[in-house]
Amino acid sequence: MTFKRQVASGFFWVALSTIASRLVSFVTTLILAKLLLPADFGLVALAWLAINSLQFFQELGFGAALIYRQEDVEEATYTAFFAIIFMSLVLYLVAVSGAPLVASFFETPRLTPVLRALALIMVIGSFGQVPYVLLAKEMDFRRRAAPDVFSGLGGGLLSIALAVGGLGVWSLVYGQIAESTLRTVLVWRFSSWRPRWRFNWRVARDLFGYGKHIVSSRVLIFFITNIDDAFVGKLSGEAALGFYGLAYKISNLPATQITRLINQVMFPAFSRMRGQLDEIRRAYLAAVRAVAWLSAPIAVATVVFAPDFIHALYGDKWAPAILPMQLLAVYGFIRSIAANMGNIFRAGGRPQWLAYIAAWRLSTMALLLYPATRYYGITGVSALSAGVAVVDFIISAWLVDMILDTPILEYARLVGPSLACALLAAGAGKAVLMAPWGRSIYGLLAAGLVMGIIYLPLIWLADAELRRQVSTWLRMLPEMRRRPAGEVK
Repeated sequence: MTFKRQVASGFFWVALSTIASRLVSFVTTLILAKLLLPADFGLVALAWLAINSLQFFQELGFGAALIYRQEDVEEATYTAFFAIIFMSLVLYLVAVSGAPLVASFFETPRLTPVLRALALIMVIGSFGQVPYVLLAKEMDFRRRAAPDVFSGLGGGLLSIALAVGGLGVWSLVYGQIAESTLRTVLVWRFSSWRPRWRFNWRVARDLFGYGKHIVSSRVLIFFITNIDDAFVGKLSGEAALGFYGLAYKISNLPATQITRLINQVMFPAFSRMRGQLDEIRRAYLAAVRAVAWLSAPIAVATVVFAPDFIHALYGDKWAPAILPMQLLAVYGFIRSIAANMGNIFRAGGRPQWLAYIAAWRLSTMALLLYPATRYYGITGVSALSAGVAVVDFIISAWLVDMILDTPILEYARLVGPSLACALLAAGAGKAVLMAPWGRSIYGLLAAGLVMGIIYLPLIWLADAELRRQVSTWLRMLPEMRRRPAGEVK
């Protein structure tokens, strides 16, 4: 299978496994919600809040370092394997010893045993980290799909069975531990890599030299994604946070999923093309264009249809979420277009740029969030997020230009046709909503259908590159399900 087909196959399998996993999670959660109490879910959520704060440091950024690394890969895999397990054991002991303090902070004594039990997942999962990463390095996303989907299915079925048996919150705990165990077993089943008793301190230092920037950027991004909620909740109250949370979730869900999909496939792809700047540039620009085809109509529809969407599905009491939702749709669109920039930095050997940009963004948000929230409420916070995202995009585009020689005006050429076609199509959809029956669920469905019917032929006629890409993808379809070539050397 050619490299281009490996990338296309990667997107196919990652998208398929993501959709299947989300569907399994949705169905099992729906069933469990009828069998368990809300407090049971809340208890597990508190435990994961503590565990997630530790998991930033679990793999030390070694996963990304392994994907980037091209020399001494075999030695690096053995070193990373034992380093990750050791770090996971340390973090597990921290979680076990600190569980009573966390329970005391939240004034929930039942949290202690739940947190201690769920912390085992860090140790269990550490045994599958390296083989799972190597499947990505090999661009073998087909073999990564089965552990992702079937582990969630197995854990969900066990949780349901235990909930029926009356185990309460422990049905969730045991189900999630079983999911992690099954996932690790399946990763080993589908991976041909096996560890050896080797540990190289020089290689470990090299891996950490790269990985520390990945860890620091992840920690900073965690604060970035939560600091706005903290300010809104503190200064504007619970109701305002509810409006803001709904607006953010709806407007950024597509961007979040697109970003996750792109990062899983394109970072390994760019890393394998290291040194081939012309090839990387072509792949990068093609990815930006493809993201624009998908995200532009979603963002434009969110902005144009937001009032009708909120009134029809949520009711007039949620009207304060409309303007924030429209502003955050701009933020989400920029996020999706910029999704590949971080992959260029990581594959280009400059992971520290991710941390620098995140530090700038966090400091800017921290400085401006108080006046934005205090004087303009959630609308001010949403506008600030969108504005910072624009500046962040300009800085990142300038840095990408330093690596790939890609001027910032190139993005206008790539994104412009999709935005123009989406605006025209959304205008037609909005006309449907002007009908007397328009502001209803059926009106929204009709508007979305009209927008889709108009957008697709418009973008097809306006963008010759789209026609060429679709033809290429259609020719690749028969090979999508084949096992991709590529082994770790």
